Amino acid sequence: MWGRTCPKAGEPLDRAARREAMEKTGVRISADQQDFRGLVHHHEPGEGMARITAVFVAQSCTGEPHNAEPDKHEGLFWAPMEKPPPDCHPCTAAIFHMLTHGPSYRALNWLTSGGAR
Repeated sequence: MWGRTCPKAGEPLDRAARREAMEKTGVRISADQQDFRGLVHHHEPGEGMARITAVFVAQSCTGEPHNAEPDKHEGLFWAPMEKPPPDCHPCTAAIFHMLTHGPSYRALNWLTSGGAR
């Protein structure tokens, strides 16, 4: 399970990921159930905005996953990481690829020195 996490002031990334999992899906993840898997440095084309996404996975959790924020999200569904749905966000697809094939860092949508992505 994964999600974009924005830490609150004074909150480390791992704790923010656990808090966001609870807020978005209603599941509780303890620190010992959570593993850090890598970083994605994502550049949003056209916006000029860059994000660094810390990727954590949970081997188990407590509670039944559900869409705990229906006012913000359309739903919750499972998808195979090896074959994400066609409308999967590019950052999510990159995370799935990173988790199944490596490496533990990916730069996404950055211009190379020659001007190509």
